[in-house]
Amino acid sequence: MVSSTYQEDLEKWFSKWLPGNGGEELGFDPKDLPEEFQNKPFNFNTIQFNPSDKSNYTEKELYSLLCPVIQNVFDLVAYRSAADPSYDALQIKDTSAWSEASDCAQCPDLSVHKASAAQAFHLDDDSKANVAAARKPFVGRTAYSWTLLPGEVKVDKSQEGFGLNEDELDLPDTKNACGTRGQVAEYIIEVLSRQHRRFTFAFYIYRNFARFLVVDRVAAVMTPPFDYVKDPKTFLKFFYRLARADAPAQGYDPTVALASPASITMLKEHMARDHGSIETLIHDAMNDAILYGTSSIWPFYTVEVHDNESDEKSYFLIGKPQTPCPSMFGRATKGFIAFDLAQHNFVWLKDSWRLASEHYHPEWEVYRKLHEKNVENIATMRCGGDVHGPKLQCTLTQESITDCRLKSRIHCRLVLNEVGRPLKTHQTSCDLIFIVACAFKAHSQAWRKAKVLHRDVSDNNIMITETIVDGEVTLTGILIDWDLCKYREQLKVRVATNENRSGTWQFISALRLQYPMKFYELADDVESFVHVINWCALRYHQHSLLGMPKSLSAYVNDMFFDCTASPEGLLYGCLTKWRAMAGDGIGFKIRHDKALKKVINKLKFQPASVREAQEQKKAQAQTVSDSSFPPRLNFRAALPDSALDEESDDDDADDDDEGESDDDNESDSSDSQPDSRRRGRPKLAKHKYVHEILADALQRDDWNPEPKPLDRDHFAKLLDLNFTVGRRTVTGTKDMTSSQRKRPGPTHSSRKKRKTGASQKTAHAVSGEHTSSAQLDALPEEDDAVASLEELAQVGTDLAAHSEEDAD
Repeated sequence: MVSSTYQEDLEKWFSKWLPGNGGEELGFDPKDLPEEFQNKPFNFNTIQFNPSDKSNYTEKELYSLLCPVIQNVFDLVAYRSAADPSYDALQIKDTSAWSEASDCAQCPDLSVHKASAAQAFHLDDDSKANVAAARKPFVGRTAYSWTLLPGEVKVDKSQEGFGLNEDELDLPDTKNACGTRGQVAEYIIEVLSRQHRRFTFAFYIYRNFARFLVVDRVAAVMTPPFDYVKDPKTFLKFFYRLARADAPAQGYDPTVALASPASITMLKEHMARDHGSIETLIHDAMNDAILYGTSSIWPFYTVEVHDNESDEKSYFLIGKPQTPCPSMFGRATKGFIAFDLAQHNFVWLKDSWRLASEHYHPEWEVYRKLHEKNVENIATMRCGGDVHGPKLQCTLTQESITDCRLKSRIHCRLVLNEVGRPLKTHQTSCDLIFIVACAFKAHSQAWRKAKVLHRDVSDNNIMITETIVDGEVTLTGILIDWDLCKYREQLKVRVATNENRSGTWQFISALRLQYPMKFYELADDVESFVHVINWCALRYHQHSLLGMPKSLSAYVNDMFFDCTASPEGLLYGCLTKWRAMAGDGIGFKIRHDKALKKVINKLKFQPASVREAQEQKKAQAQTVSDSSFPPRLNFRAALPDSALDEESDDDDADDDDEGESDDDNESDSSDSQPDSRRRGRPKLAKHKYVHEILADALQRDDWNPEPKPLDRDHFAKLLDLNFTVGRRTVTGTKDMTSSQRKRPGPTHSSRKKRKTGASQKTAHAVSGEHTSSAQLDALPEEDDAVASLEELAQVGTDLAAHSEEDAD
């Protein structure tokens, strides 16, 4: 795997990331300081660690020695900037023991913030009652949404996380060392997730040694360790230059600003109107900022979106993301319900970091192509383009890395007119199949009309939209998130762009999971729709595994999460999925719903000879009518196209030739996958077979008419899962992984603490500890080459372990 954590020469690191504005090369001698600061300490002469393994300082004692000196530097910069009325001074807080009022219990030891955000860090006197006098002036509550950078302090030798090699990065692989790196990663993930940043800084202290880090969406680049007690000048130079830097140089996105009172008032007025089924989503996105104002966990921001085609700028107000990104590296996709400040309506705003590669198409380009070809059941784009402000926003850490395959990423935004509901909010099993059928039709038309293959079919990429005409509400399903798609002509060229497969792990086709070097083809996407239906049926509907938590846990693991890494770094998994699709049976039975049961039983792999496949293709689909169909569903939106029956043998040949290649892999697949032509094409290789099954099912009258409870989630009993609209990626790597502590669940109130649940991505892959369930929603689903093999392989172990706990 490609590493994601690097060490760079100290001076080079400063010259690139904090070059200063001149005059910062200070010795902090009293003669160089203003009179008001001449008696204040700008060194750490009072710190003297003994050479033994056991530290003579506790972490808390070290906080009280570090904070006053760092604050003196910030005060000095504020003194010298007094003539600038816009200057926002920095402050440092000891936040090690006070978590914020959210689901996240992880606390950075030290937090640097701007003075304007001091209220968010405020602690009342009762909370500070038992704090030692030396610490009390600096203690504060954790507030990731307002933290400029976090800091971690360690004094225990067993917990040193980054090593002390000055010449090269040599990360310790002990359990405690991985846990320390996990903590640092967790802090950075929270800052990047809560805020709108191009990058963020962090600092790490082990006894008398310090490191500085900078992290963007490609990698983490850190300085070598240095003795800050012997060299306080270098240590304090970082904080001095940080305080002198403007907001973009501190890592902030200049195209995002805190929302004005006038725009917030406009939003509140519009929220008072009836917004139908998305009203709950709107209030969930906006209420925290409305209730808590400047101390909100999710404050209001005004975001600029540049349209790549018209070159115009539009502005939107956003609050809490509906799809937050608990990831340090990769696309880092965040999805927001946004308020259009010009047109005064709610839209969907997607913020991500796309690969700077000619092999990947910006999503706004794809949407225009799809609409030009009249593809149905997709979202309509309002605007979209790369983020500037003033120049194009790209990642920079890859420039510090030589001989590395890590690619640059470009910040981009897309705004869609539709605000949809997640597929999980479907009411009945009939609704589920109908919504999936709508999305399947979009996929079929995109391939046939526009020659576009989606390559990331998942439950989170199928949304429910509503249209109100004359008081009647009509549902439709749409297929979203086309940023991993490839054009048909690209699939002919077997050129690798990355070593990882595309897609969301749970829904990747059985064949690709057994043959990792297999090139991507149409059949893989078609099969993913089958896995979406099975997943939703297991998770939200009645079936034979309910009441047997051990069996359900084992099945979900084997079918959707099982993962093994080969010595070469290839990922294999889910042999049960392959056997089920090949004819062994799916392993569970639907209860109390004959129609859904029949759909699931039909949607199996069912290998067929070439002759049988040809005969199936020639068979005419039955005529379908909507005479007895529920009126709230737009049945026509799910009907197969007549063009599917008119596909010629040449069309099939095109699919076979053009659909079997994918630039995700570097080597030819001839030796690593079975010859599908020799064995015969499966029925699921084409759209038509699945279309016919879904269309036929929607005419049945034996569906279970009872809506499922809104809070029903059978998987929640396995582990503390928190799935939401959109998707996630593996945050960690074998170098830096997030810790095993709690992470906020996006579907929960931002003010309510969970009783259970653990962190997302972990160092457990190395340590062997129990991994958080939230990691299950964070398996690889894109091109990122920084995902940890160990983390992936651990997921199956976690579910299996949980099964044993249930048995006990």
